[in-house]
Amino acid sequence: MSAVDASLGGYAIAVVGGFAGSLHCLGMCGAFPLALSARGRGGRVARQLLYQLGRVNALVFIGVVSGLAGATLVAGTSFAVASRILAAVAGVVMVVLGVEMLGLVRGLTGRVAFAIQGAVARPLRGIIASPSPAAPVALGMLNAFLPCHLVYAFAAQAAASGTPVAGGLTMLAFGAGTVPALLGLGLFGESVSPQFRRRFDRIVAGALIVYGLVLIATAVAASGGGHAHH
Repeated sequence: MSAVDASLGGYAIAVVGGFAGSLHCLGMCGAFPLALSARGRGGRVARQLLYQLGRVNALVFIGVVSGLAGATLVAGTSFAVASRILAAVAGVVMVVLGVEMLGLVRGLTGRVAFAIQGAVARPLRGIIASPSPAAPVALGMLNAFLPCHLVYAFAAQAAASGTPVAGGLTMLAFGAGTVPALLGLGLFGESVSPQFRRRFDRIVAGALIVYGLVLIATAVAASGGGHAHH
């Protein structure tokens, strides 16, 4: 498989991962598009699109920063070796987050998430109430930075890409995958029951663990093959 094919495959996985995790997003972030929908009348569609624009652009920024961090680690060493290390680290992060989502270990990110959400709750309410066209964009950008297992997981994949451009494209693909569900929720007000979301969270968690293990196994196999060649 060529490097281009591998990159396209990674972006495809990010899109599918974003789409598959959409119900998780509805439960975690669905209150924001619903609040915008209740606030706006004639301009509801525009507000929802601006919200998605701000959210996806912030995700791209996270991807660029993650890719830059990966590129920094790659500098001064073999790209092949560094990419394998980054892929293994990304795999470990995904496995840990998946295990946490299943509730098999005590929440590692829960306290941080609670603290951040409490800190931004008041300004978010002010942004939602604002009639300014910039308010939905700002809300979407802030939403992207709220703690989220899926964002953490694909940011790790963006870092494993080893370049800012590839990292940004990875998060763009992930963000695009989450847009249909959140946009549909904001426009049509459809909701998902907590019981169904909990079941779907288990599916998402299992998928994260499997994908993380695949990344780790691939990195280890590539490393073993490299030693055998030398």
